[in-house]
Amino acid sequence: MKHKNLIAIFFGLLFIGGISIYYSSTPSIEKMAGQMIMTGFHGDGMGSAPEEFSAVEQQIKTGTIGGVILFDVDVSGLLAQGMDITEAKKQIFSSNIKNTDQVKKLNSHLQSLAPQKLLIAIDQEGGQIQRLKTEHGFASIPSAKELGTGDITTTYETAYDLGKRLSDLGFNVDFAPLLDIDVNPESPAIGAKWRSFSADPDIVTQHGAAFARGLERAGIAYSFKHFPGHGSAAGDTHEGLTDITNTYQDYELTPYKNLLPNATPYTMVMVAHVVNKNFDTLPASLSKKTIDMVRNMGFDGVIVSDDMDMGAIASKYGTETAIEMAINAGNDILVFGNNLTFDKNRGSDVNKIIVKLVKEGKIKKSRIRESYKRIMAMKNHMTKEEKARK
Repeated sequence: MKHKNLIAIFFGLLFIGGISIYYSSTPSIEKMAGQMIMTGFHGDGMGSAPEEFSAVEQQIKTGTIGGVILFDVDVSGLLAQGMDITEAKKQIFSSNIKNTDQVKKLNSHLQSLAPQKLLIAIDQEGGQIQRLKTEHGFASIPSAKELGTGDITTTYETAYDLGKRLSDLGFNVDFAPLLDIDVNPESPAIGAKWRSFSADPDIVTQHGAAFARGLERAGIAYSFKHFPGHGSAAGDTHEGLTDITNTYQDYELTPYKNLLPNATPYTMVMVAHVVNKNFDTLPASLSKKTIDMVRNMGFDGVIVSDDMDMGAIASKYGTETAIEMAINAGNDILVFGNNLTFDKNRGSDVNKIIVKLVKEGKIKKSRIRESYKRIMAMKNHMTKEEKARK
């Protein structure tokens, strides 16, 4: 009898110990929320903006943020000088990017600080949207519109070459390619900038898939964007809400329907800030109805918001409300470019807001865990693939 009691006590302690180990290894809300945050920052790792750069270093070290995005133009600095936003975006007023050697050292340093893999992102689509410019010694790539008039192999090889160069510089995310259809060639955000492969959804599907395959082969995660379609917009969401209800075409979903069922762990989907009342009265990025459409297409990977600092969101909803809505809608990573306006503590502040909203019951812990699992699955796959390539 005494022997049986000892066995029961032993297994009881083992069970309790197992629970203790489980709970001690479960990340805190702060850590899980950190993986959902990607921000821009000031500094180039070579001594510029030391106070601001130190702030982002600390946020990376502590896991307060899980990703960063680099910019070549400090738009906030130019706006502070009174420059018009359209003109500011045309300038080369560097925040993070000076030259290839500097960028490589910067990214290596930032990655070395992170307790878990840091997502280091860039907007390098080609054409007019290239943060890594020839003025700083980077090779240029054609616009999507130019690639869309050529053959699929050229698009693939262009993206693969780009991906190899990005990987060599320490990037692991490129927010490309666009799956927007060129519905309105005069669209200020898409058509007028030659950012769409074509007005034909099948051509967009083929070239979008080729571009994605090229990046993936080089080890770069990519995002299909801007769901559910930005190609008909007459306005620019950087500056305010853009309603596409009356211009949107059903075939704008075709590339997503074709490609998302075959998504890989490297695939992300970026959701736009456009309002499309065919689906919901809310901006797509804050709309659970719209984001559920992505999931219903068979995609269970990472969904990422467009820049939450854009005028379409920031001016109408404010930071806390927008964060609450975006996470409850189903976004996994919230991007705060921290470039249109700047705050060195942006990542820390966003993290605190998420934790506060969870404690207040406005966001469920399960919603945070859900995003955390998706993000870590992608990061773990990327790490495994990196080791295999070496």
